[in-house]
Amino acid sequence: MGKWIRWQGVVAFVVVVGLVVAVWLLLVDTWVKRAIEQAGTAAVGAKVELDAADLSLMPLGLVLARLQVTDPDEPMTNAVEIARIAGTLDPLQLLRRKVIIEEMTVDGLRFKTPRRTSGAVSERPRREADEEREDGGFSLPSVQLNDPKEILAKELDALQSLRLADSLRAEVDTEKEKWRQQIAALPDKAKLNDYKQRIEALRSAGKGGLGGVLGGVQEVKKLHEEVRQDLDRITRVKTELERTVTSLRERADDVARMPQEDVKRLMEKYSVSGQGLANITRVLFRGPLADYVQTAVRWHRRLEPFLSRPVERKEKAEVEVVKPLRGKGVDVRFPERTPLPEWLIRKSRVSLEISAGAISGEVKNLTAEQHVLGAPTTFAFAGEKLKGLDAITLDGMINRVDRANPRDSANLRLAGYRLDDMRLGGEKAPIALKQGLADLDVRAVLSGPSLDATIGSKVRGVKIEADAQLAPGPIGEAMAGALADVKAFQVKADVTGTQDRFDMRVESDLDDVLKDAVGKQAKAQVAQLEGQLRAAIDERVKTKLEEVRGQLGGYDALVQDLAGRLNLGQDILKLGVGGIGGKAGGFKLPF
Repeated sequence: MGKWIRWQGVVAFVVVVGLVVAVWLLLVDTWVKRAIEQAGTAAVGAKVELDAADLSLMPLGLVLARLQVTDPDEPMTNAVEIARIAGTLDPLQLLRRKVIIEEMTVDGLRFKTPRRTSGAVSERPRREADEEREDGGFSLPSVQLNDPKEILAKELDALQSLRLADSLRAEVDTEKEKWRQQIAALPDKAKLNDYKQRIEALRSAGKGGLGGVLGGVQEVKKLHEEVRQDLDRITRVKTELERTVTSLRERADDVARMPQEDVKRLMEKYSVSGQGLANITRVLFRGPLADYVQTAVRWHRRLEPFLSRPVERKEKAEVEVVKPLRGKGVDVRFPERTPLPEWLIRKSRVSLEISAGAISGEVKNLTAEQHVLGAPTTFAFAGEKLKGLDAITLDGMINRVDRANPRDSANLRLAGYRLDDMRLGGEKAPIALKQGLADLDVRAVLSGPSLDATIGSKVRGVKIEADAQLAPGPIGEAMAGALADVKAFQVKADVTGTQDRFDMRVESDLDDVLKDAVGKQAKAQVAQLEGQLRAAIDERVKTKLEEVRGQLGGYDALVQDLAGRLNLGQDILKLGVGGIGGKAGGFKLPF
C-alpha cells in the first residue's frame, strides 16, 4: 500500500499557494493602482493619481484612497478629488468578464482643489474661450444725451427718410425719361392735323356721281377708325401716366412722414428714457450666467466618454474581407437572457463637498452601455442647513438608451442662497449687491447638440450700492437712488442654441426700475433732444422732397400734351360725312 500523502506534492502546492498569496499581498494592489492611473490619464489627457488601492477577496471588493483627476486646462488644479471609493463586485459576473458593482460608496467628492505639482502630461493649447475672453470692464448703456449734430453725423447714412427721398428722386427721373420715350412713339398733333386735313379735303371734293360720294364716305370712315385707334392708345398712356404720377405723389407724402420714424428710432437708441437702458439686465447678469452655462457644458463634455460609447457606423463602401489568422479568434457577443453591460454600478452613494458644506445623493445605473441595460443613468442630490444656503436639490437623468437620440436633463434648486458683496456686471462694475437671499431654479435639457435651459431667480432682502462713477450728473444720482430703494428683484434667463453656440435672453424687473428713475430726471432733456432731431431731419427731408415735387411738376406738361392730343382727336371725329357730294343738306346717307 502506497503512502497516503505525497510530501513532494504538498510542498509544491504550498509553495505555489504561497507565491500566489505573496503576489496578491505584495503586488496586486500596486498593479490595480497603476492600471487605474494609466487608464484614467489616457482618458482625461492629464494626470490621474491614486494614493492607494486595496483589492479584497472575501468578499470581493475594491477600496481606492484619494483619487485625484487633474483639470487638463489647469494643470495645478484637480478637476475632481475623491477621498475614498469603496465597492463590492459580483464574482460570478466577473468570471463572465463583466464588472458589476451592486453598491458603491464615494466619500469626500470635491471639485477644483489645488495641486502641489503640475498634472500636465503634454503641452496643451489654451482653451479658445480663454484666448478670446478679455475683461472689457463694466459698460452700461449710454446715459448721456448726445448733441443732435453728433447723432446726425453718425446716423446720417442710416436715416430711412433720406434714403427713401433719394431713391424716390432717382426713380422720378428714370420714370420721366421712360414716359417721354413712350409718348414720343404716340401720334403727335402733326399727324392728327394731317387726319383733319384729309377729312376736310374729302368733304369738300366730289368724286362724281353716287359712286364717288360713296367712295369718299368709305375713305372718311376709314380715317375715323384710324383716329379712334390712335386716340385709344393715347388714352391708355394718359391713364397710366396719371396713375404713376398719383403713386409718386403719394410716396412723396409717405416720405414726408418718415422723419417721425427716424426720430423714434434714434430716441430709442440714444435716449435714456426709452430703450437706452432696456439691456441693463444683460449687462449686469449675462456674463456670470453665461460662465455657469459654459462650465456646465464643459463638464458634460468631459464626462461624455464615460457616459456612452460612440455608435459604430458601418460604411457602405466595399470592404476587403480578411480571414482572421489562426489562433487570433474574434469577439462574439451571444444573446443573453438578462443582458448586462461590460461594467455597471447599480447604485452609488455619494458624499459631495462644496463650499457651503456636504450634500449627499445617489447615482443609479451608471454605465457606458445603457442600450444594453435598457435603463438610463439617474442622479439625485440634496442638502439642508448649509453655510450660506438653506437647501439645495439636484436631480436629473442621462439617457443613452437610444444612442442615436441622446437626451440629458437636470434640475437644480437653491433656497436661501446668501449673496454678499457681489459685483453686478463684473469686478470693475460700480454696482454692488451688498446682501440678498436668492432662490434659484434651473432646468436644462440637452438633446444631442441642442441646448434648452431656463434659469429663474428671485432675490429678496436686497441691499444695492452704486458708486459715483455709475453715471455723471443728476442721471447717475437718480440711478443710484433707484437702486438703493430696491428691496427685491427677479431675473430670468432663457438659453437656446447648441453647446458650441448658444444665445441667452436675460430679463429682470430692474430694467423698469432704472428706466422709470432715469425717465423722470431726463424727461425735459429728452423732449428737447427729440424736438431738435425732428427739426434737423425734417429740414433735410423737406429739401429733398422739394426737388422731388419739382420733378413731378414736369409730368404735368406730359399729361397736358396728351390731353391736347385727345382734344384734337375728338374734334376730328366730330367732322361728319354729310357734306360729301358738294351740297350741304343734299343726299343723306344712312350713317
